[in-house]
Amino acid sequence: MVLGAGLGNRLRPLTDTTPKPLIPVLGVPCIQYSLLNLLRYNIKEAVVNVHAHPAAMNQFLRANPVPGLGLGISDESALLLGSAGGIRKALPFFRGLPFFSLNADNVTLIDLRALEQRHAALVRENEVFMTLVLARGQTLASQTESYRELFADESSGLITGFGEKKNKTPFFTGTAIYDPRAFEHLPYDEPSEFVPDVLEYMIQEDKVGFMWMDDLWLDIGSPELLLTANEELLKRYQAHSLPESWQQEIEKRMR
Repeated sequence: MVLGAGLGNRLRPLTDTTPKPLIPVLGVPCIQYSLLNLLRYNIKEAVVNVHAHPAAMNQFLRANPVPGLGLGISDESALLLGSAGGIRKALPFFRGLPFFSLNADNVTLIDLRALEQRHAALVRENEVFMTLVLARGQTLASQTESYRELFADESSGLITGFGEKKNKTPFFTGTAIYDPRAFEHLPYDEPSEFVPDVLEYMIQEDKVGFMWMDDLWLDIGSPELLLTANEELLKRYQAHSLPESWQQEIEKRMR
């Protein structure tokens, strides 16, 4: 699932007329990087939830298909369902199976196969319901924003609690694998939020695992972050250090 229903209030006035997932980074709408990343790992089906400017989102997704990736739309245009409610509404797409979740407003290089393997191991060892990707190392080095710290126990592979918002401390990158059972208790088609309504309880029940990432992670949540994202991605594009599908998409948009 690619979470694409965010309002993007800090990016106004850009998001007054353009949905946040379609804000370009090096000319490529941000959501396209997440969709291409799914296909890199041979994932054939995805669903995107939409709320702000739904007509523009639907038009873009129809007009710019990623060959080989089937795409469904979870429509939240009438009511924004929040960071957990949007996932709850989309659960029928996954037919009871665990699924990847990515943010449409991040540009990130994450090894989804490694995440799948890590989650499977933590399911065997601890019967976790989710595995979150946490930032450290190089991923943290360039972070200028503060994000809520998560405490991770290396011996068990579990997340054990929360800290305060800080800079350059381990945080949830927005990429995860979820078991549908983590969200089934939520009311269908009603707003709910991930941290208070799902994550806090799951941590208390020792059901939340983690995997570290130490690679590219770019947020576009503010004008300053958007500028940084363009600058960092340009460096990698010029060095030909991006995935080939990303390089080709950037070249196509720059013509």
